[in-house]
Amino acid sequence: MTRSIDARAARIPLRATRGDALRPALLLIAVLALALGGVQLAVGVDAPVPFWVPLAFTAVFFVWTAAGVIAWWQRPLSMVGGLLLVGAIAMFLGGVGNLGLPVLVELSTIFATLILAVTVHLLHAFPSGRLQGRVSIATVAVGYGVTLLLQIPLYVLPPDTLPHLVGVWVQAFVGLGVMGVTAALLIRRLRSADPKNLRVLLPLYLYGILAVLSIPLSANVLRLLGAPGDVIGSIQLVVIAGIPIAFLLGVLIGGYAQTVEAEVLSAWLSLAGSARTVVGAALARSLGDDSLRVAYWAENRQVFVDEAGLDVDVRAQSTPRQWQEVHVESRLVGAISYDERMIADPETVRRAGRVLAIALDRERLTAALLASNEALQQSRLRIVETADRERNRIARDLHDGLQVQLVLLALEAQQIANSGDAHPSTVAEATALRHRIDTAAADLRRLVHAVLPSALVERGLTAAAEDLVDRLEIPASLVSDADDSTLAPATSQSAYLIMAEALTNAVKHSDARTVNVRITQRGALLSVTVKDDGRGGARVEDGTGLKGLVDRIDTLGGSFELVSPLGSGTEVRVELPCGS
Repeated sequence: MTRSIDARAARIPLRATRGDALRPALLLIAVLALALGGVQLAVGVDAPVPFWVPLAFTAVFFVWTAAGVIAWWQRPLSMVGGLLLVGAIAMFLGGVGNLGLPVLVELSTIFATLILAVTVHLLHAFPSGRLQGRVSIATVAVGYGVTLLLQIPLYVLPPDTLPHLVGVWVQAFVGLGVMGVTAALLIRRLRSADPKNLRVLLPLYLYGILAVLSIPLSANVLRLLGAPGDVIGSIQLVVIAGIPIAFLLGVLIGGYAQTVEAEVLSAWLSLAGSARTVVGAALARSLGDDSLRVAYWAENRQVFVDEAGLDVDVRAQSTPRQWQEVHVESRLVGAISYDERMIADPETVRRAGRVLAIALDRERLTAALLASNEALQQSRLRIVETADRERNRIARDLHDGLQVQLVLLALEAQQIANSGDAHPSTVAEATALRHRIDTAAADLRRLVHAVLPSALVERGLTAAAEDLVDRLEIPASLVSDADDSTLAPATSQSAYLIMAEALTNAVKHSDARTVNVRITQRGALLSVTVKDDGRGGARVEDGTGLKGLVDRIDTLGGSFELVSPLGSGTEVRVELPCGS
């Protein structure tokens, strides 16, 4: 039962309300980007540079825009998509200078290196979209200073002058330091990352380290080696174009699933079937942290346990692992353990904790209901077993008590009839009394057989079924592979009563000409099928016999099916647990 429920829950889509509101804006951004790129290409045809230059810048601009739109579409709660779109704008501004228009050339000079600062920002902020720690904040701030403030001497001071050259080398030196700090920080994050998050972080950080080191090195080392400017620019464009692709692969291939807001997660968890294992998976998916774990508070032991019931010491965790307790009113019910590098905002986890509290409280109520249901089922089963025992007792009392007395009375009547000095009238009356006693004894034997057939008690279900089939007034067949030694008494008796009722209905009510009985045992399940070729149209509601048996089958945990189309006969199918 749990597996089918979990599978159903896993198929339920999680949709973000904020994402639904954001998507029209993202579509508009995509349309505007296409328009800007088209204008750039149209003007680039008459530019003073080869056409492949504006074409390459436009292509990289499109790559950044597409990656930003898709990333923000998939993860509306993260700012990574927004940063990718800022990078797209930086690429557009850096490329318009190739069009030859004086205003655009000045604009391009101002923002020529902004894409590098955006790249550094992206790498420091991934995957949450927020900067964490003073080192990251300082490095990103210096990066923007390098690309915006230290860029000023390059377009304010006359070229080929000493102040201009000093400005170029200062910018290059500080920029190289920013890139080096970024690479070192990414390496440290990889070494300390949770193994479950490595599939997301590893490809991105490796490419990020390559990018932040190759861009400044290619600009400075290759220039010193005398490489042409178009070669250096081409290498940098290729590396920069790969950055948004790496981020997009992390979103689409790395298992970095779409996130949702707490309200949507709450609605999802409120659906039937969100068991403990599903709760943890749903939270991990919604918050974007594959290493997220949910612990449950065991009140009786005063410890946290995981889904398997093993002890978990969430309070012993240290940075970057954090934990958030979950309460229902003032009662502690669990805790959420997460990686603060993957989830930068603790308020997001607190909101998820309130949602989890709802799910846990519902789980507690469901467990109480299931326990009550189980108690009711056990009570019904005890009633059936008690009724069977009472039926067996009555049958034995009738067989061993009343039937024996009738036999003794019949013998006494026969002795009176056989007495030599008895009056003829006495002989006739004694003989008649003997016949009536024999008739009553026969009726009693039939009653005892109906209550508890001796063949069922002495030889098992198959033998009792053979006896039933042999006594029918119409042709009947029986196929059985049941192992009577593995059947519980309640199962055997229930199967017999079902066959007896179905066969009686076939003869008395269906006008059947033939009937077939099949008893099949597969593992822990016993199947009984009774099929006739009568007029059909039978319904459980039409009589009390089958209706009572259906209740009995349900109590034993079995299933009942009646197929009886008009004019096509009746088939009764029953499955019962074999028991022990």
